[in-house]
Amino acid sequence: MSWKVIGQSVIGSSHVQAGRGCDDAHYYQIIKTAGNDEALICFASDGAGSAKFAAQAAETSVRVAVELAGELFCDHESLNEENLLLLAEKAYDRLEQLAAKAEVPKNEFSCTLLGVILLPGKAGFLQIGDGAVIRNDGNNYFTHIFWPHNGEYQNSTAFLIDDPNMRHLKVKTVEEDIHEIGILTDGLQMLALNNETQTVHQPFFTNLFHWLHKANEPEHVSILNNKLADYLSGDIINSRTDDDKTLLLATKLK
Repeated sequence: MSWKVIGQSVIGSSHVQAGRGCDDAHYYQIIKTAGNDEALICFASDGAGSAKFAAQAAETSVRVAVELAGELFCDHESLNEENLLLLAEKAYDRLEQLAAKAEVPKNEFSCTLLGVILLPGKAGFLQIGDGAVIRNDGNNYFTHIFWPHNGEYQNSTAFLIDDPNMRHLKVKTVEEDIHEIGILTDGLQMLALNNETQTVHQPFFTNLFHWLHKANEPEHVSILNNKLADYLSGDIINSRTDDDKTLLLATKLK
């Protein structure tokens, strides 16, 4: 095991009160590369509150994205912006097919999509909508890859199904060996990001990664993952946000 990963998607208090389920989803895989190294692929999604099939859209998009990324990005040459665009297009196609099968407008499958592909010495990032991907810059300082996309109106954003031309898609590749990342959906933005300075709230991630660093056995990581669900569902977080929330954290073993 070259990576320690924990991740949870938990229901927001407003969804509980409304009798709705959680519309967030996340999924990750650790795969073998062509060079027999291990690569980490992580995706998260937030289904739109106004969409009838928000939860299905989020769950489908992360699974399609991770599985396709595992096929596309098995070596450094294939990890490029063109293939990141292809991945987003394939996820869009799958949601469009589901909408056609359900005989509903496409926007009933609205969701955001955020993803990270980490190969030895190279990384790729993808985002449509709000939420954020966070990385450790190598000096234990956390920075965002893309700032959350917010639309013209409060609490509005772009969604994967909005545009087959992917005008809102952000992609990026870097030639670096990134050893620590986080992904969060918009339910945690007020806690994890400073909107005025457009910076990451350092204590939020420093404290959480402290515990992940200390978990040295698989069973300890599993226990910590369960504690993450309790933390995200607890009073401290719910007093700051009533939305669904996803948090995924990964650190590379040294």
